[in-house]
Amino acid sequence: MKLTSSKPFRNLGGSLILSFAFLLLPLAFSTTVSAQSAELSLADLLIGLRSQKAPLEDRNRILAEAVRERGITFIYTPEIAKELAATGASTELLAAVLEKGTPPAPKPTPIPTPTPPDFSFYKKRADTNAGKGEFALALADYDKAAQMRADEPAVYLGRGLVYFNMKAYDRSVADYDRVLELNPKAAAAYNRRGESFEKLGESEKALADYRKVLEVDPENTAAKANLKRLEDEIARLAAEAAEKAKPPRPEFLDAGTLTEANADKLAMPVYSSFAQRLNIEGKVSVSVEIDEEGKVVKVESNDGHKLLRDAAEDAARKSKFKPFMFDGTPIRARGILVYNFTRRPGE
Repeated sequence: MKLTSSKPFRNLGGSLILSFAFLLLPLAFSTTVSAQSAELSLADLLIGLRSQKAPLEDRNRILAEAVRERGITFIYTPEIAKELAATGASTELLAAVLEKGTPPAPKPTPIPTPTPPDFSFYKKRADTNAGKGEFALALADYDKAAQMRADEPAVYLGRGLVYFNMKAYDRSVADYDRVLELNPKAAAAYNRRGESFEKLGESEKALADYRKVLEVDPENTAAKANLKRLEDEIARLAAEAAEKAKPPRPEFLDAGTLTEANADKLAMPVYSSFAQRLNIEGKVSVSVEIDEEGKVVKVESNDGHKLLRDAAEDAARKSKFKPFMFDGTPIRARGILVYNFTRRPGE
């Protein structure tokens, strides 16, 4: 490498300056070294500033030029600047260190614009949230998916189930209606709509939907189970309603006027000769109470001559009736036996 004269050496003058220049050989020859010359470390600068081979002003100038031409190995910080200043660094040298020791500002990394969520994204997320019971989140995503694909039955089928779980049964019915508009053979929609109709108390519509499922899919076990359950429930409710509609079981059945048709044995009263001699005639009505077996347990005459009443009551006590029935079971009864006492045959 060929050594050439430089401005720093011309300005220094004298052997003292020449000695300093040779001490800072890597710095002094900065104008002639190649671009591969090493950068200056912090230690290089501190050594140069502390050297007594040249005046401090000249040392600062030489070091500043070397820093500008060759660069430095360290990053400028306020602490380093403070250390250099304390060692004697000039404003020029500090400015050069600041210039070379400040890293270039990083270029901002462009943020890629995310691809907007599509129908599949909202549909899948809605299904996931619905499965976790996050119905409000699922509903919001089903709404977005429906806006993007208004002709997709799966969206309304999923949203209808969310409405069902939220007990908004009228809305679930509306969504299943939409599914069936788009696909009249959607068995799942008929079945779920039937369940919604049940919750709304519309059993006949629910039955119709369950039957429709079996028209579309005869082997649909869910529809079969729903149909049988609902038919059994309707039958049970009908039986309960019929039972409630029946009049309450009375303590006594009013049997009205009793005749031979009601009796197993209908005893006739004895018409006493004394009553006949006195020409006492007429009808006697006897009220009777009959137990569950048809036995007369109480008698009481209501009218007629006193001489005839005893005979009528005695005949009533000796009578036996067929058990009276209420709703298929025996019941106590009250009735009236009418006896006609007359001396004229045929009356």
